[in-house]
Amino acid sequence: MPQKQYRNRLEEKNTRKLIWSMCTQTTLSILIYNIYMLTDTLYVSRGIGSVAGGAIGIYTPAGMLINGITSTLATGSSSCISRKLGEQDSTNSKAVIGCAVWVWILCAAVITAAGMLFLNPILSLLGCTAEIYPYAVVYCRIMFAGTILSTGFSGIMRAEGDIAYATQQWCIPVMINMLLDPLFIFVFHWGIAGAALATVLAQLYSVINSIYYFFFRKATPCRIMIRDICWNPKAFLEIMQIGMPSLLNSICQSLTGTIGNQILGQVGGAQAISVYTVISRILSFLTTPYAGIMQGIQPILGYDYGRKRWDRLGQTVQYAFRIAAVYGILIWLCSQIMTVQLLQIFIKDPFIVAKGEIALRILSTGLLTGGILPIVQACFQAYGFGKRVLQNGMISILLIKLPLILITGYLGQITVVWAGFALGDLLTAFLAIGMYSRYIRKNVFD
Repeated sequence: MPQKQYRNRLEEKNTRKLIWSMCTQTTLSILIYNIYMLTDTLYVSRGIGSVAGGAIGIYTPAGMLINGITSTLATGSSSCISRKLGEQDSTNSKAVIGCAVWVWILCAAVITAAGMLFLNPILSLLGCTAEIYPYAVVYCRIMFAGTILSTGFSGIMRAEGDIAYATQQWCIPVMINMLLDPLFIFVFHWGIAGAALATVLAQLYSVINSIYYFFFRKATPCRIMIRDICWNPKAFLEIMQIGMPSLLNSICQSLTGTIGNQILGQVGGAQAISVYTVISRILSFLTTPYAGIMQGIQPILGYDYGRKRWDRLGQTVQYAFRIAAVYGILIWLCSQIMTVQLLQIFIKDPFIVAKGEIALRILSTGLLTGGILPIVQACFQAYGFGKRVLQNGMISILLIKLPLILITGYLGQITVVWAGFALGDLLTAFLAIGMYSRYIRKNVFD
């Protein structure tokens, strides 16, 4: 019965209605998560200081790598599951889920061990300055220890049609974190350690909730057992064919973030890293609907691709692009008009706000085209063209963003560095459009 309800949901005749239904729920999930990211930065910056906020920025590249692994497993698994449901073939779903969980447990154990044993070399590699170090060492140690709690596989829940369950899988932990952050920082005075502990404890809920969903919940379409959590070469290959590009892209993004921190530290010092940490959270919050659109349309595209409904594929993609374009213009205007007000929420020092104002005005240029890449990647992933996701990501990061960061850093002007970040985002969007026009239209619609 649950599988039938899922199929009926994705067969909604009104494509626009289906897109709004799927995308609003995924956007809500990510929006609430980004509210957590904002409040976490807010509490640290206000309660401890802007330099302490830089510790979160130092951990960000490592967090990107961890998120890349979880995204790899979730993206690969959900793509397999949604296409199999479209083909009315669900026999291998348990093997896919069980293998994904097994691989994640192994990866989390390795990351935790590496983070605890080699913390100082890792912090140095991530561009940690002497001023930020006392905060970063405490924050990163706790975050690395809690790596195993970093995912709840909500992407698999969405692929099975449990959008509402996947939504609360994100929402409740964020609410827990938003309650614990001020308690640990302002009441218990645990400082940066309190911020990290609040995050880890909130993630614990997701893990407990996932255990209930996959092992005990009767309405779960693909409920598994302990014996299903095992190494499965066939399932692993299926997952990695689609998910590997996400991992390699995340590795490249982590590398870019690491080098970016080092460049910012050299050109602008700890203040530049702290400013970028705040701005990246603001921009991440504003671009939440882009990620929501990507995650919302992917099951629709995968399902219709499995049914060979080419007409619905075209309608879905065109409508998603239109929504992203209108939204991009609106949030860019917002970032230009309310620049100072947005920064003053997190930063008290007028001198740092003045520096951040220039940075935010420049970096927000990427908002105009920020929706293009997520939609194109959703298409590639849904259709099983994982190599194209990898190709697009590797070119944009290794041949566009990273060289721009290095070149602008060599010039030694912080404003030029901000411009390099923004230009990288714009060129990446144009690259994605080019790949979509040349590959998907030719191989899917022609």
